[in-house]
Amino acid sequence: MFNDDKIEGENNEKMSTLTQTRASTQNPIQEGAKRMSKSEPHMDFGARDYVQVRAHPRVQTDPSRDALLTSFGKETMTDRYLIDDESFQDLFARVASYYGDDEAHAQRLYDYISKLWFMPSTPILSNGGTARGLPISCFLNEADDSLGDIVNLWTENVWLAARGGGIGSYWGNLRSIGENVGKNGKTSGIIPFIGVMDSLTLAISQGSLRRGSAAVYLPVDHPEIEEFIEIRRPTGGDPNRKALNLHNGVLITDAFMRAVENDEEWALRSPKDGAVQRTIKARDLWIRMLTTRIETGEPYMVFKDTVNNMRPEHQKILNLEVKTSNLCSEITLPTGLDHLGKNRTAVCCLSSLNVENFKEWCDDEDFIPDVMRFLDNVLEDFIQRAPDEMAKAKYAAQRERS
Repeated sequence: MFNDDKIEGENNEKMSTLTQTRASTQNPIQEGAKRMSKSEPHMDFGARDYVQVRAHPRVQTDPSRDALLTSFGKETMTDRYLIDDESFQDLFARVASYYGDDEAHAQRLYDYISKLWFMPSTPILSNGGTARGLPISCFLNEADDSLGDIVNLWTENVWLAARGGGIGSYWGNLRSIGENVGKNGKTSGIIPFIGVMDSLTLAISQGSLRRGSAAVYLPVDHPEIEEFIEIRRPTGGDPNRKALNLHNGVLITDAFMRAVENDEEWALRSPKDGAVQRTIKARDLWIRMLTTRIETGEPYMVFKDTVNNMRPEHQKILNLEVKTSNLCSEITLPTGLDHLGKNRTAVCCLSSLNVENFKEWCDDEDFIPDVMRFLDNVLEDFIQRAPDEMAKAKYAAQRERS
């Protein structure tokens, strides 16, 4: 018999020993989060050769490294990331100071960033060490088949988008248009509910950083898949059943691709009971998806069976299924009810290694471990500071630390 908590706990320990190490000492991320308020200054720019976020390590800066930045990069940072009286190197040092374990680790992080070996994501650069937002890039969640759950998803998405995160929401649990509700009712299908999400996403502002942005996903056997594919097409059909501000993606199975290959019929099934609502030609649906991609660039295509076959071993043991992806369709993590009966809104904590400078960092044995510790500190910052409205995301971050 497997101990579920032990399995996932051991996996987290393999991915990061940092949390356990910090548990026995004063955690600068936790302490900083407790003190953080909009009225309190957090940066010490008193001396221009170093930066220190309150209660965090001091970082020595090197202004000459501004020469490594392009003019476009400088314009972007000035427009989106810099806070008052902050230089480009101050920005890098702010992030390194706030998320460094100690002075040596923080200094190395600053050096990596300022030498362009790696670059933190937009929410980390803009929000790290400040009170203006959270440091997480993307969230993945799903809507369940009840009005209350749908409204809860909308509410959660508003909070996630307002705090700087992109969203990927799975809508494949909802019954399709015309299915029975109660004794006499009929469902209106997923499209009107997705339309509300479209309006909410457009309404959310993240200042000058980026407006709210989200993607919606549906399995390829959902009865509304044909209309769903077309929701971003600006012409044709009912304009009230479009979602021009959302991205959309389709979860494709191996069975569907075999049906396409063999030119077979494809069954569209009710998510509630699996009953076949109708059948269509698999190849016709495939061609329709490809045509829409040529014309609009979407829908995304996520090969669900491949993703689940390639899951980490602990997710397979705990039967944590990947149903959806994120805003940009490159992250695949479990969502919804997990093995403990708790709901997860998956969290993507992102940064990018610069392969153009690969030969500079490939032999540095500290580099990758340092960046992983940095990302774990970012997750801890999110866990400590996220509001109660993000409880499912906080829970997922604690369990997966991804």
